[in-house]
Amino acid sequence: MHHGLAVILFLLAAQASACTVRVGYPDRERAPYYLGNGSAIPQRPGAAVDAMTEAVNSAGCTVQLVRLPTARIKVALIEGLVDMAPVDLPPGAAPYSALPLTPRGLPDTRRALRTSAIVFVRSADRLAVEADPRQYFRNHKLAVNQGSSLVETLVDDGMQVDSGSGDTLSNLDKVMLQRVDGFSFAIANEKAMDSVVAARYGAALVRIREPLRVSYVWLSASYRFYGVHAAQSEAVWNWFGQKGSERLGELVDQYVRQR
Repeated sequence: MHHGLAVILFLLAAQASACTVRVGYPDRERAPYYLGNGSAIPQRPGAAVDAMTEAVNSAGCTVQLVRLPTARIKVALIEGLVDMAPVDLPPGAAPYSALPLTPRGLPDTRRALRTSAIVFVRSADRLAVEADPRQYFRNHKLAVNQGSSLVETLVDDGMQVDSGSGDTLSNLDKVMLQRVDGFSFAIANEKAMDSVVAARYGAALVRIREPLRVSYVWLSASYRFYGVHAAQSEAVWNWFGQKGSERLGELVDQYVRQR
């Protein structure tokens, strides 16, 4: 009897200490953060994927990457089909997964990545880079990535939103083809995509200086995973608070230089 109890306790302890983290992220290319399309994991997966991997490894865990359609990531996190995934929670929205919290019980933005929703437009439209994109896109059509959390927020703000394409380059092409008047996506470093866009489109596309929205992205954990691996989850969040922004910037620079 005592031996059986000892075995059970050993197995429970092993389960709690074993830590392979299934990290879900979008299956569409959003260079330089996510590279490649589809479920296959590229050899160079992107700057954001590398940063998430380093964060998980810092907690003593290994990573199993899982690419999913953007709209499926939230469901997978809620159902525990993935253990962690990037979550951009709109201000005031109720969390659907475990987040780092402040002593007051609020989502801790110090352990998140600050992101800006930047906007690229056609230079031929002569829209000044100092223009307020929130006003401009009340009367012009703005593309965002399909499944992006930006959609609901921008529609609620009265903007004309098109969310038909799932990857960055397809949406930038739509701007060039005049199917939409601009394209917005969230990014940690507002200038990170400037050289990528210039290499592909020359001076035909320009970035509006003022972002549409500033928000925060957490590498959130499913409640199921956090219940077993609270210490590892907290370690991952602490890594982002201490090193995340600087390290992601370094990785973005590396990917941009190697393109």
